[in-house]
This record gives sequence, structure tokens and C-alpha cells, in this order.
Amino acid sequence: MKLSIWLPALALFAACDGPIVAQAPTEAQQPRPEFVHKAVVTHNGVSKQKFLNNYQLYQEGWDTLAQARFWQDVIDLTHDSMIVNVASIRKPLLKVATSQWHCLTETEKNSYKQNLCIYNSMDENTNIFVTSGKKFFFEYKKVLPLISRSLPVFEALEVDPWFAQAILVIESPGKTEARSYVGARGPFQLMPYVAKKYGLVVSKYRDDRTDLEKSAAGAAKLIKNICLPYARKMLDEKGIAYNEKDLWFRLFTLHIYHAGAGNVAAVINKINPTEGGMDLIRTMWRTEAAGFKNESQNYSQIALASLINFDRLISQHKDTVFMIQGDRMIDLYAKRLTCPLDTLAYLNDCLSAYECDLVDGAVPFQYFVEKTARVRKEIEKYNIQHGYATGYLAINESERLHQLGNELMYKRKFNEAIEVFQLGIEKNPIAPATYDSLGRAYRLIGNHDLAIKYAKKSKEVIQNPGAFLKLKP
Repeated sequence: MKLSIWLPALALFAACDGPIVAQAPTEAQQPRPEFVHKAVVTHNGVSKQKFLNNYQLYQEGWDTLAQARFWQDVIDLTHDSMIVNVASIRKPLLKVATSQWHCLTETEKNSYKQNLCIYNSMDENTNIFVTSGKKFFFEYKKVLPLISRSLPVFEALEVDPWFAQAILVIESPGKTEARSYVGARGPFQLMPYVAKKYGLVVSKYRDDRTDLEKSAAGAAKLIKNICLPYARKMLDEKGIAYNEKDLWFRLFTLHIYHAGAGNVAAVINKINPTEGGMDLIRTMWRTEAAGFKNESQNYSQIALASLINFDRLISQHKDTVFMIQGDRMIDLYAKRLTCPLDTLAYLNDCLSAYECDLVDGAVPFQYFVEKTARVRKEIEKYNIQHGYATGYLAINESERLHQLGNELMYKRKFNEAIEVFQLGIEKNPIAPATYDSLGRAYRLIGNHDLAIKYAKKSKEVIQNPGAFLKLKP
């Protein structure tokens, strides 16, 4: 018998030689956990919290979509800037200052948009939007504990807890008292009739929509009894297969939560899709029908961006979430775990981090004062050691506090703004702009006597600054 006849058999026996060992699945094959668990560090201590694992965002490429990236930029942008963009695909063209844009007349704005179309070789009828920065609105740090408390409520009612996390990061994040222009209120932005339908009390003297657990229960029941049944019905009628854990199905249901079943049905009938998936959601972003217009189209786009930004927040330090970035930075500096090339720049970055922590609501005012005082001592010590002048520090500090107070004013945190302005005046009692801002803050909380007092002081300090150097405000 020829040797070649035996070769296949020899190969077979060789393959079977030795014990058979099961191969571990690759990372892509590993089942993804539904939740991630994090240690959340706040000024009050450390707590264990859990959140939904949004791996589908990245596994399916939702994070690469132009619309998701656009809204991430908008959420990261301050209110004094705007992004000029192509409405249909949310393509950014350039950024402009909010103050400059609002100074233009409508004719000038239209002319500006037409020139942009010409410059970018686009049809002159291309719809151009100008979108303001929304950083002031999205307070993800404040929403962390709300998510951790809401997930069990949804689970107890047998509703996909993904909806709790998605709604909380998009609907007035961190603002349990927030009320919309149409009357929706609370962390889940429930309308009065919806809240009452699911057992919440909404009256002149009591509004359960501001209670997190009750609001979460109302939202979960709305999704379970209205949104999900209508989502299934619409897709079944079109013969579209779906898995309720798929991200596209969740986003589709989220549109019903926001726009209502009738408006979503109108847009689906207009599209007349034959299959679901990412393409269906993207087509909804470009299609108007009934009440499903720009705001409705944006809803799931903003949800995607918010979820991505939220993931970025909770994933910065592996299994730990540091709510106070100022503490994290100054702790690394004190332990010499980080060696900044420019020490003064690093310490000023620490001050900026604490300022953001105060604006975001991560720390109370007194905590902010104590911690920033420590950083400023480090700055003063460094300057003395290196023979730098220190006389400018109080004025520089006053200017920073004035800017911080104005940022708090914009976020309607008037009481914190007043405390910051007062601290700024202590540092530099001849700052007329700070007196004026303090007066405005008092006026906005209804204290007209103090508003008049500090408005007068603003004028007096200009006329006679020497008198204010001898007196405390």
C-alpha cells in the first residue's frame, strides 16, 4: 500500500493525540454583562452604584454617526458659542460667538447662511441651523445617584432599565424640579395627565413628579402600558422583526415616549420601512410627519450623545468615579503621583476643576472655599520660593470669582452666585463689575433693597475707590 494512502489517517490520529482542551471564547464572543458597578467618590464619602452597560453603542458603531458626534460637541460647548451646521446630516461648518450671531438681523443671518452654502459648494436651499452650546444644561454628575436609585424601580415593574438611564441623562439631567414649556415636570418629565393616570398626585399643593421613585414608577408604567405595546404594534404591522434588547428598538420606543404614539406612527407610515435597525432610526431623523418634527428627530440623537458622554464620565478611572475632579487633581499633586511640567499652570487647572465642580453641583460652596484656599496657598508658596511677585494674586482671584459667579447666574444658581460674588469683593473691594453683578443676583431672587444697594456701590467705587479699600463691603 502506498504511503500517501496512510497520510490522511495519520493526520487524523495526530489531531486526536493528547487530551482535548476547550478553547476560551474570544473577547468578542464573551457575553456582555448588563450592568457595570462603580465606586462613586463624593465629598460625603464612597458609595457603590450600578449603571447600564451601553456596549451596543460601540459594538454597532452608533458612536461613529455624525449626528451623535455633533450633539456630543453641542453638549460640551458653553452657552456663549454656537455651531453652524447642515440640518439634515448635522454636519458642523463652523463655530460663532453667540453674542455676535444675535447682533445680526434676520436678513444678515440669511445672507450669511447663503454665503456658507456657496463657499461649501452646497445647494443654496440647503437648510442651515445654528445650535447653541448646551453644557450648562447637562449635569451628568448630579444624575449618577438618580440612575442608581431608578434602575431597581424599573426592574421591579419588569421594564427594561435601559429606559431609566437613557431618559435621566437626556430629560433635565440632575434637575428633579425642572418644568418644560409644555408642562412636563420632574426627572422623567411626565405630563400632568400621564402622572395622574399612573397614581401620582399632581395638585396645587403637591406634585409627585418631583419625587424620584414615584416619577420613575410612573415613567416605567407609561413605557410598559403604552410605549412598548405601540412599538410592537407598529413594527408588527410592517412585518419588521425585532429584539427588544436591540438598541435601535429601544431608541424607537424612546421616540414614542417623547413624541407620542400617534406622531411616531405618522412618520413610520410615511417612511413605510421593510426592516428595522440603524437605517430605520437614521431615516426617522430625516423625515417629518404630523407632530414629528425637528425636536422629535433630535431626541434619539441627543440620547445617543448623552449616553456616550455619560459613559465617558463613569469610565475615566476604571471602576471608580471621582465626582470631584479638583480633589483628584490636587491629591495626585500632593502625593507627587503627577509631576507637572508647569506647576503654576497645573495648580490653576486645579482651581478650574474645583470651579467646574461647584458649577456642576458636585460640591457645596463652603467645601469649594476650603479646597480652593488650599490650592491658592500652594500657588503663593511656589511664587515665594521662586521669587515671583504675589501682589497680583488677590486681583486675579477676584476676577476668577466674578467669572465663576456669572456662570452660576447663567445656570440660575443665584444663591451660590451671591456667595461667590461676596467672596470676590472680599478679595478685591474695588471691583465695580462684581458689585454690579451682585446687585443683579439680588434682584433676580427678589431682594430689591440689596439690589439697589450694590448697584449704587458699583458706581461709588468708580468715583472713590480709596474709600472702599478701607472698608469691608
